[in-house]
Amino acid sequence: MEIKNTTNKLARMRTINEALALIRKQDPDTAVTYNFIRKLLDGDRVRHFCFGSRYILNFDDLLNELNMN
Repeated sequence: MEIKNTTNKLARMRTINEALALIRKQDPDTAVTYNFIRKLLDGDRVRHFCFGSRYILNFDDLLNELNMN
């Protein structure tokens, strides 16, 4: 049995707090907040799912949404 290397890239899935920490690491003075990200998720502008009470979001989608504005 041979395992083939695929070029499919795995989505970078993060919680809201993890995503916010990564954004703040790149830009300590960012205006992006937890509630702002949550509103993007509630408006279905970023792919996500709920796991219990925790939101898991596609970090690359979040970055794309932030760069579009």
